[in-house]
Amino acid sequence: MRLFTKALAMLATVVAVVGIGTSPALAATDYSVYETNDVGTKHAHAWGAISWTGARSFNIGTAYLRDLACDNQPVYWYIDVDNRWTGTERFWHGGCNTQTSWSDVHASDQYNIRRIVIWVCRDTFIPECDYKAYSNPNVS
Repeated sequence: MRLFTKALAMLATVVAVVGIGTSPALAATDYSVYETNDVGTKHAHAWGAISWTGARSFNIGTAYLRDLACDNQPVYWYIDVDNRWTGTERFWHGGCNTQTSWSDVHASDQYNIRRIVIWVCRDTFIPECDYKAYSNPNVS
């Protein structure tokens, strides 16, 4: 019985070590951000999945943007990295209830990326924007 208990303990240790060895670097975070006005009307929607490829990088395989308003105003989105720098503003001029996508949106930095903020906006005289922040699981 004692040998069986030791074997189970050894197996549990191996499973625990293998689990610890699995890096969260491959963890994906789904995102979904709406630009909404004061009365709750949604004008734009950005969504996709962030693949955290390490402490200093991420990739979005396919990033989507949908124009939900029928107001002849373009919509756009961009990413802010740790309040240090922002990515390219990506615009969509397709109009009412249309969408587009971008492939392989990625970034890396010489410093750890603790979080990114995804902004989605309606391009009016004074742009109307909303955002959500997403933390990198590879950085504590």
